[in-house]
Amino acid sequence: MSIQNDIDAAPPGGTVNIAPGIYNEQLVIDKPLTLSGPDPATGVAVIDAAGLTSGEPTIHILASDVIVENLTLQNGPGPGIGAGNATFTDLTGIIIRNNIIRDHDLAGVLTANNASMIIQDNIIVDNGKGAGFQRVGVYLYPHGKTEVLRNIIKNNFGDGIFARASSSGLLIEENEIEKHNFSGITLAWDETNVTIRNNKISECGLGANDEQGGIVIVQSMAEIITGNSILSCNPFGIHWGWTPTFGPAPPQILIAENTIVNSVQDGIFLFSQGPGGFIPPDPFPLEPDVLNNQLKNNGRAGVYVSNFYYYSPGNANPKIHCNNIVGNAEFGVFNNTAGEVDATDNWWGDSSGPFHPILNPQGTGDPVSNNVLFSPWKTVPKPQEADCLVVEKVFDQCFKEDIIVRDFTIPTGSNEPCENVDLTRVDRVNCTVLSAECEIVDVSPPVSDNLRTITVKHKLEIQIDLIDETPAPFAVLCSFKAEVNNFYSQAQLYVPPSGVVFGPAGGPFLYCTVVNSTCFCIPETTPPGEPIAKVICTVKMCKVIEVHAFVKLLIPHLGICVPEPCEAAPQQEEIECPPVDKLFPPQINAEGL
Repeated sequence: MSIQNDIDAAPPGGTVNIAPGIYNEQLVIDKPLTLSGPDPATGVAVIDAAGLTSGEPTIHILASDVIVENLTLQNGPGPGIGAGNATFTDLTGIIIRNNIIRDHDLAGVLTANNASMIIQDNIIVDNGKGAGFQRVGVYLYPHGKTEVLRNIIKNNFGDGIFARASSSGLLIEENEIEKHNFSGITLAWDETNVTIRNNKISECGLGANDEQGGIVIVQSMAEIITGNSILSCNPFGIHWGWTPTFGPAPPQILIAENTIVNSVQDGIFLFSQGPGGFIPPDPFPLEPDVLNNQLKNNGRAGVYVSNFYYYSPGNANPKIHCNNIVGNAEFGVFNNTAGEVDATDNWWGDSSGPFHPILNPQGTGDPVSNNVLFSPWKTVPKPQEADCLVVEKVFDQCFKEDIIVRDFTIPTGSNEPCENVDLTRVDRVNCTVLSAECEIVDVSPPVSDNLRTITVKHKLEIQIDLIDETPAPFAVLCSFKAEVNNFYSQAQLYVPPSGVVFGPAGGPFLYCTVVNSTCFCIPETTPPGEPIAKVICTVKMCKVIEVHAFVKLLIPHLGICVPEPCEAAPQQEEIECPPVDKLFPPQINAEGL
């Protein structure tokens, strides 16, 4: 039985499980369905469409709520997976995950007629072996709301991802995109509402024309481009020419926290059409915030703001701040427009600032062109590397004083410390704390904001000396030890949820430590000449209760320094309880704290 027969026989919403093997088929899914390959531990299901109908997808999805997972699709004479057509439009709920899609004549994954998809955790490689425009890894034109997540997209003929003429929302995140002839990601002709975040893009673009490189945006809008690594692309790391043909401008265009290194020409190339040219101007100028990027070792400029691109004067006006702009061959920032570009508060590779022959001739950092505002500049680089240290953090702590009052019977029995002692002579009682411990025995469920009631058990041992002050000097009549083992108290502290900070082994951990304790005893009151049988003792215990958990700290690398020698701190006075000056972190306001 063929896979297509199983699909046709399955009820809407059902699942078709494909056994390991090689199947020479092209499939059509026209109902809500899950098409699932085997567990990789048991084998691989390969759908090989070699020699079948030209131009048709290996799997054609013509219904909403379809999942395709755990399959290998290869050698098709069309796209690997196609979603939608002129009849079946606006499809939703399509998920393509955990597949290998390779060696197709057209795109690995193709959407049409506003299909909405999630494309995640796939390997999409070596597609686009035929002829035509759709020879890319992922082709989205036009598309509905789409997410492209955590895929490996490599060595497809044209672009890694191509998206065009849609505004429904596109998220491209955490993909590895490598070795494409045109670009890693292209947004073209009124593609808007796009976020490109935390992708690794390398070796994209042949440099055959200007609209190639790592990320290429043509008459479109990516509102957020953050956290991407763009390495060794040709000619640009990011190329942005023109804004969409319609407005208004978004509240912010953010190009931030990207690392753009070793571009053949520019790290970031920007152009938007101003008035006065042969072509009507853009509805709004391109004005991105270029913040906190690493722009290094690019072949011409870190940022190049272009003029007279395709016969129109440029009016792009980026705000370039807090970047590391270092080692670019000709310029850190080059502005070829008539306006002034604000590039203040950047690191240019040296504390002397960027070189400008008139405005900063002593600067030895990356040069800047005219019409670049560069002062003030940063005199140390923005940290680009960091050590991750695991430390035990105190999330909350409090000091608490407990007062314990106990009566102790004087041990006068046979072989006991005060046997045969004349207890009518006791004038005074001394008390010394020999040991004091506290132990957390219960933590309540959280009452609000993770505040929990902590129950503490105490254990004390004291020594009691019975003193006769009549002789001079005084005499110790006898001494004995006593224990307090069943005293409890409570406090309320913030306790973070288990495992949310550093995994299950990271805490939280609760500690109780006695930092100071004293005791005071008096003899019981008896008629004159009568021996005492008991002493009444008051013990004060000062303890600190702490909530710890392991956390990760990023320690930035700013260079190498020799620290000053440490000086010994003076001896600290005994801690009062509660302390007059509360310790860090601030204590929670709770009864008894």
